Amino acid sequence: MRVNKEEVLEKIKLGQAVVINVLSKDDYVKIHITGSQNHHFKDDPTTFSKEVEREYGKDKSFIVYGDHFGQLESFEATEALTAHGLKALNYSGGVQEWFKAGYPVEGTETSGVGVV
Repeated sequence: MRVNKEEVLEKIKLGQAVVINVLSKDDYVKIHITGSQNHHFKDDPTTFSKEVEREYGKDKSFIVYGDHFGQLESFEATEALTAHGLKALNYSGGVQEWFKAGYPVEGTETSGVGVV
């Protein structure tokens, strides 16, 4: 299931979900949604899901995002978490849509320079 940026912002404000960035650590350092956590989605969905569960537990809800709309990683990561029995939503707009909307971001490139 997908959520839009307004729904993500509301869930963050209410503390209703752990927001997970699935990009590489280097990309995460450049720009990410404020307060989100980085768990790079690799080729092994089972390992990814186990890592997330180990860190946060099975009772949390998760919102997964990547770089921008159409990125397959966030969709696949959401599917992996759901298949593992976790509650996960996909924010397919990604950090680029979030940034362009003026929502809070952190990172070394938050001034907009170098953001693709």
